[in-house]
This record gives sequence, C-alpha cells and structure tokens, in this order.
Amino acid sequence: MHDVIVIGAGFAGCSAAREVRRAGLKPLVLEARDRIGGRTWTSDWDGQRFERGGNYFHWFQPHLWTEVTAAGVTPIAPPISDSVHWTVDEQIRTGTRAQREAINESAWNKYNAGSWEILPEPHAPLRHPDRIARLDAMTIQQRIDELDLTDDERALLMVECGGVASGHLDDAGALSVMRWSALSGHTLAGTQEAAGGYTIAEGTLAFLQPILDAADCDLQLESPVAAVEQEADRVLVTLRSGEALAARACVVTVPLNTLGAIHFEPSLSEVKRSAIALGQAGIGSKVMLKVRTPGGLVSGMHPNHPFGFVSTMFDLPGDEQILVCFGQDGDEIVDGDLAWAQRELDRAIPGCEVIGMNWHDWKSDEFAQGTWGVHRPGWYTNHHAEMQRPEGRVILSNSDWAQGWAGFVDGAIESGIRGGRLAAGMVH
Repeated sequence: MHDVIVIGAGFAGCSAAREVRRAGLKPLVLEARDRIGGRTWTSDWDGQRFERGGNYFHWFQPHLWTEVTAAGVTPIAPPISDSVHWTVDEQIRTGTRAQREAINESAWNKYNAGSWEILPEPHAPLRHPDRIARLDAMTIQQRIDELDLTDDERALLMVECGGVASGHLDDAGALSVMRWSALSGHTLAGTQEAAGGYTIAEGTLAFLQPILDAADCDLQLESPVAAVEQEADRVLVTLRSGEALAARACVVTVPLNTLGAIHFEPSLSEVKRSAIALGQAGIGSKVMLKVRTPGGLVSGMHPNHPFGFVSTMFDLPGDEQILVCFGQDGDEIVDGDLAWAQRELDRAIPGCEVIGMNWHDWKSDEFAQGTWGVHRPGWYTNHHAEMQRPEGRVILSNSDWAQGWAGFVDGAIESGIRGGRLAAGMVH
C-alpha cells in the first residue's frame, strides 16, 4: 500500500508530492497526460520556446516567487509598444500607450472602487463575507453595466475584464476582477504587471521539474483516473485501465471542470457536487500568431473579438514578430486557418501579414476543459470554503480554489502545499 497517492502532475500535484516527501513519506503521482505540467506547457515552434498555457509570474505571488528564486531561472519581460490600438464600436483608435492607459485606469478604478474595504486581505477572501456578498452575486457584465463610463472606458474595461475572465463577461463572477486587483496592490498597473508582465526564459518546466525532483516520487504518466473510493483506513484509486492502487490518503489536484469525470465513493458532499456542477468560467483562448509587419511592436485591445487582447511576445529578426492573442471563447478560433486569422487581425491591428498560427484548445482538452480558474457568481459565498475541506482521507487541491492567486501557478503551489500537508498528517 502506498502512503499517499497524488492525482495530477501539474504545479499543485508536484507541490503536494513534495510536501508528502518532506514529511518522510513516499508519494505516488498519477498523471493522465504524457507529460507533467497540467495547464502549463512549455513547447517549441520553429525553434522558438513558448508557453501554450499559464506562464506569467510576479513577485506579488509569494509561493511562485520562492520557486523561481530557488530554481535560478531568468525572468524576462516582453517588448512594449508605445503606439497602441483599441476598438470602440468597431472603429479602430490609435494613440500612445499613456493615452490609452489613462482611459483604462479611469474605468478600472470605477469598477474596483472600495476594494481596500471589500478585500483588505485578498489572501483571505472569506475574512469579511458581508463585504464581498454583493459583488460575489454579480457577473462582470452586471458590474460594468452599473458604472458611469464613457464609450472608450467601457470598451477598454471590457477587454481588461475579459483578460481576467478568459470567458464571457455575463458568465464570470464580478468578484474575480477585484480579487486580481487587490492581490496586485489595488492598482491597474500592478494587476497588468502581476498577471501578464513577466515570463521565464527557460520555460515553466524549468521550475516545475525541481519541485517534482524534490518529491522523489514514483510517477506514472498516461494514467487517467476513473474512481476514488474510500474503504475503512485506505483509499482505492482505480485507473481507466482497470488497475487499482491503494493508499492511506489521496490528494486530487485535477481542475474543477474535470472533477466530474472521476467517480467518488462515498460521494463528495452536496456542496462540493454543486460546485463541480457549477464549474468555472474560464473557457478562453491563447493564440500565437507569427506575423510580418514593418509597423513596429504591436499592442491592441478589442472587445467582442476572438483576439481581444493582442501584444508582441517575441520581436524576431527582420520584420517578423510572434503575437500573443487572448480571447473569450476557444470555440471562436478556427484552428490553422491563416485566412481567417488574417481577417480577424485586420479588424484589430492593421498592417500585419499572418504567416503562422499556433495554439492549444484548452476548452476541448479532456483534462482541462477550460483555462485558468475564474469563478461564477456565488462561488465564494457558497462553495469556496467547502472545496478546501477534506472528505475523509481525500483532499481536493487545485489552483481553481486557492486562497490567494486562484487560477495562477502561485495558487496551484499554495493549494498543493496545503493538500500535501493534510495528507501527510492523515498518514502519520
């Protein structure tokens, strides 16, 4: 019998396994994919290293910054364009970054008015449940609609909030935006820097692998789990292959939108089942476009567009660049169709010739079923605390319900540490 089985080899799973090892126990990690990393994925495109999934980090994120420091990796910032675009009522505006961000900041401050009082301790979102209740009951779109905004403010705020939601604004919860802002020092500039300012030159795997190495665990790839059953003093984990494995405790680190594919016996609590049925709203897209343009670095913000936020990620030799484009729904992307991508980019950033396209459909990915965790209305009032409560010898740990940076690598590490310690305590 194993000491602890950890399901999932993303940052949450690897962090949980390391905590189990630190407690003097031997973890077994089961991963459904043929690689580690989960919703992070360092890949290669024509010799250029890039990230298909989560990759941004910042020193505002304490758990992640510790791992970045320990791994000795190299932080890099993308190139910044001073000439920017944004769209209002299908009309493309062009201006300086300072002009656009002045409008953007005005709208952001209206949305997040009172955040210091509502979320004074953003790593403890339930500390003042009465203060978050109103926003927690609203969608992002409802919050935007109640604000007094100019047309430009509204357009830019929709894109900025869409960057948080990675989904539809009338589906994602309004509190998610304020939480990102509060975690970033209650400012737009802080939020932009923390959520999209820095990446790692060596890739996310460069500081995930050391965590896994420190876990000194047994790792089984291509081992999707079908069932988790509790029997007296043990947990029985059955793979889709039919193989059954027993342990004294189990940490399940799969994303919220995929938890329903695992059969739990006895059933999870009614509130947990309700949370799983609700799911999270992040279903967006992250598309990399290789373009040829003589017009310099690119930056655009465009509401209701499959490339809502567009920016230069890599400035290549000659007139070539690689753009990163974030959209609200993976279903809007026409995979591999450069003519379609060209038409859409022309509506946002004129003067770019699309010569390549690369992306991963996280929404349709069986083991993700969405992008980062962005909660729907009512999550914090009704589900958040319960998702963190152990069910007998089973603990659910994932970035999607982290206390702090939910939906980020930092939140995955935080949740994994908590789950690994809980599991080790059950065994000792």
